[in-house]
Amino acid sequence: MDQPEASEHPGGPTREGRAKPIDLTPDASASALESLPNEHVATHPFGATLGPVLVEICGGRLTDLRWFRTDWQRGGALTGYCTWTDDAGTPRDAVVKMPVNPAERRWLVQLSADEVTPRVYAHGRELGGYDLAWVVMERLPYGPVGSKWGADAFELLADAAANFYASARLIPVVGKARQRDWEGVLKKAREHATPRMLPQSQRWKKALKTASRKLPAWLDVWRGRPMDFWCHGDLHLGNAMTRHKPPHGPAVLFDLANVHVGHWIEDAVYFEHLYWARQSVLNGKKPVNLIAHYMRDFDVSPGEDWPELANVKRALLAMTAPANMDAEGGARHTAAALEMLERYV
Repeated sequence: MDQPEASEHPGGPTREGRAKPIDLTPDASASALESLPNEHVATHPFGATLGPVLVEICGGRLTDLRWFRTDWQRGGALTGYCTWTDDAGTPRDAVVKMPVNPAERRWLVQLSADEVTPRVYAHGRELGGYDLAWVVMERLPYGPVGSKWGADAFELLADAAANFYASARLIPVVGKARQRDWEGVLKKAREHATPRMLPQSQRWKKALKTASRKLPAWLDVWRGRPMDFWCHGDLHLGNAMTRHKPPHGPAVLFDLANVHVGHWIEDAVYFEHLYWARQSVLNGKKPVNLIAHYMRDFDVSPGEDWPELANVKRALLAMTAPANMDAEGGARHTAAALEMLERYV
């Protein structure tokens, strides 16, 4: 969702004061992702053409630009390592990304001031005559956060999430929240509850039958939740990095393309559910509780009804597992989801 940038950022949990990142291109009305075909972006000549343009408009601050592709990149996005020279003349390891979803660029720029995201050194809305958003930001040395941080990984992510909610609350919440067709997903899950598709099909049939009776009450609670938060939309350890060797932090978040209006419980339970089948990895940590705890440290109220909302969201996610087996981690996750659903039916 392409949100307007705030003119100022009054207060917030700033951990280190910094100069405002440089905006080096004029505003533009349309998205680069609409006007530029991905296959053009993906080719080396495109990077070779626009790389020198980027170097030039950065006025000599950007040097040693070299493009690369990661194993998880899709489509035509280009990422490059480079060196950025700051106002004091100090060279910094940096990363160039283009094209960037225009809304993601704005979130990166807005939130980097509060150490929520990597530091943004420069950014723009067009490049080389293309309506193409781009950013130059710090290259974080450690991460993504994972097993090297042990149980501290979950503390770090909870702290980073709370920092995100505190900083993002200073940006007016506008737009509509996402609405999922839970009734339709439940219908699909019941259709998949067969011996051919599920080893525990009889238990699933029984749990889903009860879930269908409870669904109206669950949805009354869920659809009545306050929609006064910006949600990250893809909160997990792989979207967090740090500037310090494991197990130290704090962590910062990236991949803000899915930020949307909603309630923080959406992020928290989504993150938790990734470990339903791997409880031992949590080392006794409770992700939702951790995030609620850290939100208070940032003077953000999680709301009095967050435990009920968390339970409803768990039940809704659990009941959808048979409909999402390919995307949700296979048999182990589906079995764990069944146990979770049986707690609430």
